[in-house]
Amino acid sequence: MKDLRLVLALLMIGVGVGTIFIALTFNTAGGSSFFSGGLETAVEDPEIPPGTALAQKCAQPGVVNCFGFDSASALHYAWPARTVCDEAFKGQRNQQFGRDREGSGNTFAVVQNDHCFFPEIDSKTFHSGFGSLKITIPSSSSADSGGYFSEVFKRNRDGRPLGTYIGPESPWGKVLYFQFYQKFDNDFLSMDFRCLEGDCGGWKQAIWYGNPPNGNSASSLEVTLNNGWQRGVPRVYGQIGADYYGVQDVRGCIYNRGANATGSGFESRVNYSEPPCIRYKADQWMEFTGRIEIRGENNQPASRVQLWVDGKLAVDYNQAKIDWAGSSGNGFGQFLLSPYHTKKDGSQVHPTGHTWYDDLIISTQPISMGDVVN
Repeated sequence: MKDLRLVLALLMIGVGVGTIFIALTFNTAGGSSFFSGGLETAVEDPEIPPGTALAQKCAQPGVVNCFGFDSASALHYAWPARTVCDEAFKGQRNQQFGRDREGSGNTFAVVQNDHCFFPEIDSKTFHSGFGSLKITIPSSSSADSGGYFSEVFKRNRDGRPLGTYIGPESPWGKVLYFQFYQKFDNDFLSMDFRCLEGDCGGWKQAIWYGNPPNGNSASSLEVTLNNGWQRGVPRVYGQIGADYYGVQDVRGCIYNRGANATGSGFESRVNYSEPPCIRYKADQWMEFTGRIEIRGENNQPASRVQLWVDGKLAVDYNQAKIDWAGSSGNGFGQFLLSPYHTKKDGSQVHPTGHTWYDDLIISTQPISMGDVVN
């Protein structure tokens, strides 16, 4: 009888240990820490002040992650070795990162005119909290003027990517919502930039692209916000520009050659007035809210991309191509913030410009617009 009780006790202990092992394995495979409670997440940035609109938005259902850009400790720098940047980051570890994003690096510095430029936290300019991400566009700089910030949607407590992505086969679903605030100084917005080999395509704001290890910010799995052809109005495109979403067609702000027969380029700005267009505005925070719904078969013109600027619908395109079954990822899993300007002429002398980013949210559910949380 004692032997039977001993066997039963050992069996119960074995089952209990097995249950714990299975639970731990399930949570690890599912991309959550053991303590996270599944797909529901809370604000991860301890710097986000409680009670603010950002904190309230980040506590809403469906939020994947939030970035307050309030502390320099959130920036993990990588830079070109054996350059002047070695001195700028003296004493720090060069946190180079590749496509797998296994390293914690997320902020890349560049060399322009024998000086090191990089995104940094600006504690004097912010939409909320204690700081924002500032990027400088120096005179005589090439395409990647002041470096960039790039991050995966979510990391675990050890800093490794959790594998979080939004796509048809993801437990997070196939609809991505995002929101961020951006500010541009007048020197940046008022500059007629020159480019090599023809017209300028316009500087970028943000890129949403594929999950690691195959995600690439210039690929068939990419949605980009930019100042298209320097017209002075925000627009969206996909697949390195091959998938054209128009200007702000849903508002009646369409390609317009106007009186000066110029539909693109800096001189065309007069043909894109507000209203009906929504133009960039200097020296104030602008809110950019997006929704990307992956629909239909892979890489077919069936997905829907929307953009609201300061709460007003600017883009609504329902024939976007999203290559979620190709070589660039399974869905959206990374983003990049940068005023990158393809083929920008590095010999052009111009005033130094600046842009700032703040309060970025990634979610699977609608995000309240404005500073009032619905």
